[in-house]
Amino acid sequence: MKIAQSVIILSFKGGGESFIFGSLSAIYAMFTPEQLGISYSALRNAVAKYIKENNVNENDLCSQIIYETRNGKIILKRAPLLLADKSK
Repeated sequence: MKIAQSVIILSFKGGGESFIFGSLSAIYAMFTPEQLGISYSALRNAVAKYIKENNVNENDLCSQIIYETRNGKIILKRAPLLLADKSK
């Protein structure tokens, strides 16, 4: 297996669907800051701070929470996108 990139999984607290994105900015193409409870720039800064304060290993092979809003609207997880190694 090889890791192609990481994906971001957005889940709304209280149930509902989960959505998978390739970047933080892609989230805002589908949802408004009001729906998420946070602006893009604030989210970008909050994710960087959360990763640093919680020692999140960005190269880990398992899904990890990278941000959870204080107001309780969303949870973001980073997960590796695994691909089969075609060279074998």
